[in-house]
Amino acid sequence: MSTLIAGLIISIALLIVIIYFNSKKNTGKKIRANCIVAVLPLIIAFFIASIAVIPANSVGVQYSPFTGVKEETLPEGWHFKGVFDTVYVISTEVQTSNLTGITGQTKDSQYVEMIIDVKYKVSPEKAFEVFKQYRTLQNVATSLISPTVQRSIEAISTQYNIIEVLGERRNELYLGIEEELAKRFAVNGIQFVSINFTDTDAGAEIEKAIQDEAIAKKRVETAEQERLRVQIEAQQRVIEASANKEKAEIEAQTRVIEAQAEAEANRLIAESITPELLEKMEMEARLKWGWVIVQGGSVITDIRETE
Repeated sequence: MSTLIAGLIISIALLIVIIYFNSKKNTGKKIRANCIVAVLPLIIAFFIASIAVIPANSVGVQYSPFTGVKEETLPEGWHFKGVFDTVYVISTEVQTSNLTGITGQTKDSQYVEMIIDVKYKVSPEKAFEVFKQYRTLQNVATSLISPTVQRSIEAISTQYNIIEVLGERRNELYLGIEEELAKRFAVNGIQFVSINFTDTDAGAEIEKAIQDEAIAKKRVETAEQERLRVQIEAQQRVIEASANKEKAEIEAQTRVIEAQAEAEANRLIAESITPELLEKMEMEARLKWGWVIVQGGSVITDIRETE
């Protein structure tokens, strides 16, 4: 609009000058030609005013003084528009808001204060709605981002006590806040990118209480670990004693079996020596050695040398 106004002013000024200085010297035909030249700045201004250039990672929202804001946004690039229309450029790049003093109340009525960095961007498909409601990204940051973060933290922090918020369930709390924030942002045409909790503070008194509890808990864990170690070592000793007992029993049983086998063998040998066998052994010995007396399985040999 400013370009169009500037072109109009220049053209009117040129037209007045041409008419004033040439009205008496030139013919009407010459004056008309000069008037056309004077109108050229206005024509150029009209052409420039009908073009909108949308930079990369942005969308354009058109506003007409006759029909209002148009729902269809302009993507990046060159576009023709109404001469009297105004195009507002909305960036769709990632924006960052550094928020301090954000507080959340826990279910045990304790307050925790957070310092947070939130990254987000305007959804290209919802840029029209964002523009109608907030107009600028600065208004988005102050009127939407900060209050939405505060409400999201309040909605999630009440599900945990202060020990859980600052202790073992902290990551679970953070994930819950991220999910809640993404959901609330989406309703307002904003895409959630990430959130970084740079600091979480519940005050010196609470911090000390949590630290003392952590120390006590660590002592209990250490004592429990020591108890388990002693228990395991005792169980190992019982297992080793049982194994040694089983080994001794097996060895004793083995010796009994061996003794029984040896006795059985001797019994069989004794039963196998009959009078007939003894006579045979005696005869064989006499044939080989001379005079032999066999008594109870023992052989007495009387060797006589013959001349």
